[in-house]
Amino acid sequence: MLLPELNRRTFFKGAGVLAATVVGSQVLVACSSDDVRGYGGEPRALPIPPADLGTREGSSVHFALEAQTGESQILPDVTTKTWGFNGTHLGPTLVVKKGDEVHVDVTNNLDEMTTVHWHGMKLPAIADGGPHSPIEPGQTWSPTWTVANDAATLWYHPHTHGLTGLHAYRGLAGMIIVEDEATDKLDLPREYGVDDIPLVLMDNRFLEDGSLDEEDLPDLGLLGDTPTANGITNAHFDATTRRVRFRVLNGSNMRFYNLAFSDKRTFQVIASDSGLLNEPQDRNTSAIGPGERWGIVVDLEPGEDVTLESVGFEDNYGVPDDEFVPDFGMSDSFQLLTITGPSEDAAQAPALPGVLVKSTEPDVIDATERTFIMNTFSINDLQMDMQRVDVVIDHDQPEVWIVTNDNSDWPHNFHVHDARFKVLKFEGTDVELFNDGWKDTVGLPPGATATLAVEFGHYPDPQWPYMYHCHMLYHEDQGMMGQFVIVEPGDEPAAVLGSGTGSSIGSAGGHAH
Repeated sequence: MLLPELNRRTFFKGAGVLAATVVGSQVLVACSSDDVRGYGGEPRALPIPPADLGTREGSSVHFALEAQTGESQILPDVTTKTWGFNGTHLGPTLVVKKGDEVHVDVTNNLDEMTTVHWHGMKLPAIADGGPHSPIEPGQTWSPTWTVANDAATLWYHPHTHGLTGLHAYRGLAGMIIVEDEATDKLDLPREYGVDDIPLVLMDNRFLEDGSLDEEDLPDLGLLGDTPTANGITNAHFDATTRRVRFRVLNGSNMRFYNLAFSDKRTFQVIASDSGLLNEPQDRNTSAIGPGERWGIVVDLEPGEDVTLESVGFEDNYGVPDDEFVPDFGMSDSFQLLTITGPSEDAAQAPALPGVLVKSTEPDVIDATERTFIMNTFSINDLQMDMQRVDVVIDHDQPEVWIVTNDNSDWPHNFHVHDARFKVLKFEGTDVELFNDGWKDTVGLPPGATATLAVEFGHYPDPQWPYMYHCHMLYHEDQGMMGQFVIVEPGDEPAAVLGSGTGSSIGSAGGHAH
């Protein structure tokens, strides 16, 4: 990476809820982009999160993050109380290289406990930043690890048990870009903020005075009605090059987006959650669920205007259109980012590489096979218990995980910590989803089953667990999460998992002080 010097249904519907849900003094009303608050008037320039290269000595790189409160202009006409890392809302893009020894000091300047999870990163569980690694107000947590991931777009966000959704909703999130030598040689857009653009998609609800509406909706939690790009509404990007790469992150709590351009043009998907695809894939739409990332490339003509949109799923993502089924917003349509093409003198873009990476398939011929059934707020009929180990992995080989959404009317998605996976089979639904490449999160329409070849980072530790969970954060916070530990053959999980406090957690992966 080079660095530069809504056509929506009218009302929320759900069991036990009347035709409209009153939230405080507001009614959650579904509408098109023209009617969404913050999308009138002149668009605003897309903010670009600062790229943080850290303080480097050879292959050792040090970062400092501070979780803090502040005020931000998410809407154009009012300020909103928000949270952020090293600023008032969202956080910097951390840039690391494969093989780096990473040191991060995360200081909690909030008035309540939080955590920071490195989503998509292979790393020791003690450094993973799950719910067993709380950072109390005024404390600093200092994890360390060596970057084992290939080039990819990852992200960081809170993972506080029961409060993950709220903390992320307030703005605690940022990207991580992992680079490696192989992909550095590819002729792809790579000038950060110029033709290589981070795009963090979120959604919120606002009260009349511009403050965040933080009341959980029945079954839907903090599903928002106002989309944002990099922390603002009605964002605009003025391109200076004929080809632009967008690293798209769905950082929303509960919303699924169906990415498309307003003129229905073809774009190229070059990367999924955990790295580059083998070759670029032409797409007109691409679904992206909470926690997922896509790397897309779009070619622009000089002076043209085009809009990146979220369009409604023609099949409603398999969710029945029924008055007793919550409206998860799958038919919503709205703009995400308007784009203006470059000047006439912008250089022509070269042909995209025909081959991006030569990815090997995981060998799962004799792999351990596990089954996970997701239903409402449980996995395998269990809800999260901080001191219960649900899966013990005592080897360093891939596994086959068969994950089923057993609900007929709710979507789910599935995320695994310390892992990447290939989707081997996707069945049980008529919904067609693009699932190429290495992923760490997969969407599951009602009734769908995904068969995954899961490759873990091998960091045996009987005391510190990793998580698997639904990344629809209201579902996660309601208990739709389990724990696994990786141990040496013959070892058993520790009697007490993690620290359970914000006190010292040792030197093998981090400490709080």
